[in-house]
Amino acid sequence: MKKIFFLVFITQSIFAQGQYDFAIYHDGDVGAWEDGVVAFEHFLDWKGVTHNRVTAQDINTIVLKDFYTAIYFPGGDADYYNADINSTGILHIQDLILDNGAYIGMCAGAEFACDKLIWQGIEIDYPLDLFQGEAIGPIDELAVWPDYTMTTLSMNLDDEINQFEPENEDMLYWGGTVFNAYTSTNIDTIATFDGFYNKPAIIKLTYGDGRVLLISPHPEIEEDSNRDGVNVAEELDDNGSDWNFLWTATDWLLGNPLSEPNPLSILSQSNNPNITIYPNPTKNILNISIRDYLKIEKLTIYNQIGQKTLDTKSANKAIDLTGFPNGMYLVEVEINNKKIRKKLLIIK
Repeated sequence: MKKIFFLVFITQSIFAQGQYDFAIYHDGDVGAWEDGVVAFEHFLDWKGVTHNRVTAQDINTIVLKDFYTAIYFPGGDADYYNADINSTGILHIQDLILDNGAYIGMCAGAEFACDKLIWQGIEIDYPLDLFQGEAIGPIDELAVWPDYTMTTLSMNLDDEINQFEPENEDMLYWGGTVFNAYTSTNIDTIATFDGFYNKPAIIKLTYGDGRVLLISPHPEIEEDSNRDGVNVAEELDDNGSDWNFLWTATDWLLGNPLSEPNPLSILSQSNNPNITIYPNPTKNILNISIRDYLKIEKLTIYNQIGQKTLDTKSANKAIDLTGFPNGMYLVEVEINNKKIRKKLLIIK
């Protein structure tokens, strides 16, 4: 009886997922850092990229490449990833990337993709082996674990991902590593730690027909802004936003033409009101998160052919979309006479 229930559950899970750009790994904040999950989801919502959370059980049982283009592993503790994802799940991740897919890992998520982690002198072997090299940390010269700090990165402006980037970016460092490639491994160094001998902090490489981006710090976290949906390192300042880097990097991961955030998106990210819409994709309810002291003056939703499907001056922070058919929509929110637009995917 238990076996029958299990099979039915998995079948329903597969058909419920649909097709998404990103699978987001989470485990209920056991090993996978929940704040890193939420922050990256908010970034993807801002960019208008579809995503869906997956567990170790999903990865172990579902052919990922049938449902996703890329997979994201957050910071946390890669030992839990290694314990929960079995050999079949490892093959599912590898096959996703080999077949023109992509992998992005932050901090522990990057370590999990390496051949081995050397943590405080102890070697830990990981089986995913996307990167033939070592992750070595923590970096006490930046912050003694478990403390965190802002650290300056030098961006390699010769790399295509950085074509819209400044020479330096300040990002949150919290127990990350440096990457040391084996002699025969080809990688592109995207950024190096200014405060630690210019060692690699962000690298990219190819894996079969796919793409891998490994990031030691945390560009998903917006330290002095609430638009990432978390309250991590709010006392610090990244002197701008790391999400612009992630914007172009995500284009590369998904195999899309490389772009920079459009002017409207850039305008809305700093001095203007921070707005988040979630969940995205959604089924019936759309939530809008803004600062408590702000008021939505007008909300308009357009369908794929530009028709208004909702136009209201009395918008609540929870919008009922029950009668809306599946598809891509544009949500336009007006606050302080400024219009901020976000893409929304409805899947029922």
